[in-house]
Amino acid sequence: MKEKSLLLSAVGACVLLAGCSQGDTSTGSRTEQDTAKAYVAALNASDVDALAKLAPTGHQGATREAQEIIAADSGRDLKIESVRVSHDFGPNVASTHVTATDHQGKPFSTYIQMSRDDDNWVIVLGQAPGFGEDGKSPSSTDKRG
Repeated sequence: MKEKSLLLSAVGACVLLAGCSQGDTSTGSRTEQDTAKAYVAALNASDVDALAKLAPTGHQGATREAQEIIAADSGRDLKIESVRVSHDFGPNVASTHVTATDHQGKPFSTYIQMSRDDDNWVIVLGQAPGFGEDGKSPSSTDKRG
């Protein structure tokens, strides 16, 4: 009887753990390839908001940078030919090379810098909140004589 009770408890615990580990599957995780495809979809739709939403939440200037990208490369009806991802600087940073052709058959190529934000890959747009508020440049050095 004790063994049956213990077995049922173990099965119940496994069911609870499996349910908890799934998280919110309605949004799912976004891979580097998914993010690159969403980037191109935003370009094709000339959708600044969709492009800005691919940036990390709360980054300042993301919308302005998205507007610049849309102004330069949107409305070409791009068809993706390849998405190549490299992780030269570790598993949480990616450089994604997208090649495509536009509606006139002209080639298009871009590199999209990404970073992992929880379970999603985000594009590098804007700056983190508080960036530069200390008056120092990230490349400033302390030169002492």
